[in-house]
Amino acid sequence: MANSTNIVIALPAGMRGTAHSAAERRNLILGVVSGLLVVLCWAGWVVATRFAVTTQLRPVDIAFLRYLVPAVVLLPVLVRHGFGPRQISLARTAILVACAGLPFLLVTSTGMKFAPASDVGTVMVGTMPVFVAVFSALVNRERFERVRVFGFLLVVLGIAGIAAHGLFDFHSGAWRGHLLFLAGAALYAIFTVTFRRSGIGPWHAAAIVNFYSLLLITPVYFLFCGPRVLSAAPGEVVRQALVQGVVAGIMALYFYGDAIRRLGASRAAVLGALTPVVVALAGIPLLGEVPNTVAWVAIVVVSAGVVLASHGRLAQARPR
Repeated sequence: MANSTNIVIALPAGMRGTAHSAAERRNLILGVVSGLLVVLCWAGWVVATRFAVTTQLRPVDIAFLRYLVPAVVLLPVLVRHGFGPRQISLARTAILVACAGLPFLLVTSTGMKFAPASDVGTVMVGTMPVFVAVFSALVNRERFERVRVFGFLLVVLGIAGIAAHGLFDFHSGAWRGHLLFLAGAALYAIFTVTFRRSGIGPWHAAAIVNFYSLLLITPVYFLFCGPRVLSAAPGEVVRQALVQGVVAGIMALYFYGDAIRRLGASRAAVLGALTPVVVALAGIPLLGEVPNTVAWVAIVVVSAGVVLASHGRLAQARPR
């Protein structure tokens, strides 16, 4: 017994260091995979929106489907892990719902009245990493190396290049939509930092956001809006339920939450800046839209910015 005990104590350092290093690498890989899956979900949502034609469904009908499907699917998660206030406090529950749920959707959907829906992926998703970095510095006291700051600047410049077609067109009134998209980016950044500090899992967070958003919209929808989901074409309802409810409401929220807990708030968010790049590239075969020279340069700049902004040791990442 003594010999076996001595062996356990005598092997220490190397094996512990190797195990820790392997766990950290695995955590990094899984976090990056989740981040890239978020990009695909967001890009798919943007491309699907650009494909959309006029249907019987209104934005309020889409919003109802957006929260109905994931709220029902994730209800068992909520029952098992709790409804939020007792687990993470009432204030944090309210922040998560307001910044990633119905209030957030209302801000961005209002912005779409003034600016093209395709600009959501560019202006909102593209600038969100900068808001996350600022809030992480203020709330979490996170400090960034110079190379990461330079990466954030490259992301901003690249996004501006991709959105140059209408970002500064003040005559069309699109600037009002862009301001609302920036407000949406700030809201989602607050969600990102709050989720990181809450300590709950991504499934639990997605369940909380969708459940309370459904509670908020349901009475207004049925009492004042005249629900069209009951009379619209079944195929269109199912299609929107899949895109809005499953892809945006479940998959995107889960993978984003998983990337946050593995990589930290700022690194998870900066991966999202690749969304407008993917949308621009997907637009070539799917939409027949070939980026111009400025857009190609912007794509390269954004990609380089993401690499630099993700540079450095994952000090906040915790293997799960």
